[in-house]
Amino acid sequence: MKKLILLSILFSTLLLADGRALVVKSFYTNEDINISTIDRYASKFKIRTQDEEDVEFEIVLFDSEEDSTLKQNNTKKYTWFMLEFDDNLTSGNYWVEHTNFEFTKHTFTPQQSVDNFSLLGRRFFSFTYDSSRDARRYFLKAIPKQSHVVAQATLYTPQSFSTWADSYGLKLLLYFFLFGVIFMTAIYNGALYLYNREKSFLYYMLMQIFMVGVLIYQTDIIQIYVMGNVEDEEIAIFFYFILVEVAIIFILYFIRAFLETKKYLSFHDKILHYITLFAWVDLVLFFVPIMLILQIYSFVILYVVVVAWLRFRQGYRPALFFLFGWSALMVGVFISDFFSENFLPIDSLVIGSTIEALFLAIAISYKMREIRDEKEEQKELLVHQSKLASMGEMLGNIAHQWRQPLTRMGYILMNIESKDKEERHSKKLEEASLQLEFMSQTIDDFRDFYRPKKEKESFDLVEETQKVIALLNLNEIEVELKAKEEITIVNYKNEYKQVILNLLVNAKDVLLQRAISSPKITIEINQEYLSISDNAGGIELDNIQKVFEPYFSTKRDGLGIGLYMSKTIIEKNMGGKIEVENSEQGALFRFLFTKN
Repeated sequence: MKKLILLSILFSTLLLADGRALVVKSFYTNEDINISTIDRYASKFKIRTQDEEDVEFEIVLFDSEEDSTLKQNNTKKYTWFMLEFDDNLTSGNYWVEHTNFEFTKHTFTPQQSVDNFSLLGRRFFSFTYDSSRDARRYFLKAIPKQSHVVAQATLYTPQSFSTWADSYGLKLLLYFFLFGVIFMTAIYNGALYLYNREKSFLYYMLMQIFMVGVLIYQTDIIQIYVMGNVEDEEIAIFFYFILVEVAIIFILYFIRAFLETKKYLSFHDKILHYITLFAWVDLVLFFVPIMLILQIYSFVILYVVVVAWLRFRQGYRPALFFLFGWSALMVGVFISDFFSENFLPIDSLVIGSTIEALFLAIAISYKMREIRDEKEEQKELLVHQSKLASMGEMLGNIAHQWRQPLTRMGYILMNIESKDKEERHSKKLEEASLQLEFMSQTIDDFRDFYRPKKEKESFDLVEETQKVIALLNLNEIEVELKAKEEITIVNYKNEYKQVILNLLVNAKDVLLQRAISSPKITIEINQEYLSISDNAGGIELDNIQKVFEPYFSTKRDGLGIGLYMSKTIIEKNMGGKIEVENSEQGALFRFLFTKN
């Protein structure tokens, strides 16, 4: 509760710390008017609008002539400003903040003790006012300079000035704290890149470094020093354009790497790629980037949020925190671009960027955990494949040892057949030859099954599935293979057969374990997917989401590796996807695959 009260006081201080705006009128002339006679020209002073100043400033930004800067406000040699106080201004000490102009002479009296000073980058002068003695209108002779911003002045009482000084110092402290948070996330990602060599961390570090520069300009920390001075502001705006455009480019690189759009959202990855190319062209060819003029970057961020949502729906958990962070950034950008920010104590873009940085830190933590888990999965898969390779080598040795006896038995049968011409013996000899051929082919099939192959090859799904069925002893179980046509894909054949073997063995075990009266396994293969289902009653609802987890098994002596490895092989190696659900009769595993 105390923290809530302190935060309320903090934000109310930032919101309420404000002075009273004064009416500032200006007068441009070539005549060097004496300070004692300037009052005669009071009728020529008028209020300048920002639109009038901006029209002239466009000459500076877009005219390529060398003397374009000199055209700005250079038609008149001297500039005067007039300040008018309210009739109800009471006697006392006051402070005036004057923005976008400085002055050398004034019509304040010596008794008013005018004192010029700067505080936190802002210019002020203090004076004493006696309502019964002093005038309510004063003239200031400005220092000549190139300027396009309307002069402004704000009057502070002792109390409001003290409140402003405290709140502005607090505001700067808060800004630098938030900038520090964002910058530290950049450093953190740089360290992660050095440790993991993950490009998304590098892109995010560079993006945040440039974003800090954007945010410093977006606030008034830099603008109070350059605003009003055309040459200084030209330089500041030029660097601001570069910072924004480069930040957008690294944002796009980061999105594609972090969300892995090339692998999982190929269509959207192409769109992001084209946007990146456009941003590079926009940065190199145009002095004033088109993306800034048309505020396209706001819609780019919106599109990024949509892409993050699509990745989250695919089951990518880090995308959820990414979505929260970038939604906050998107809101900050839209408020900054399309709404007045008077209702906020600090810049909305700074708030949105800080929230984004915090949520991205959580998302990156999830990313790190997924990278670690993926390495563990790859390690276990390598161990599994090593075991399979050892089994293949062992079967190769067995096949070599068995080949000669089988061959000799074949020759013996041929000799017997040539000597014995009886029909009943011929049938038995033919049957014995077929058994020898089957034994030899079975040894070859097992050897090839466990022989690792690192290159993709073209194979027919139906044919290879039938070979796996032939390897298993499924005499007591009805196996129905539904396939209307041959379906050829390019992928890892032996790994595909390992997955089918795992699924069929699991179905066989559960059918025998539950003693189903008419056990049946149905395999359906079409252009979109391959499914394997049984009629054993299905998987318990509490376990159906766990079947692909490592070391989870409902069998008494099960290791919990088969389905986990099957999912790893299909989704990591073969680029497909495996799903499980309960049908009316039992469990159904569906393998979605790509033909290439």
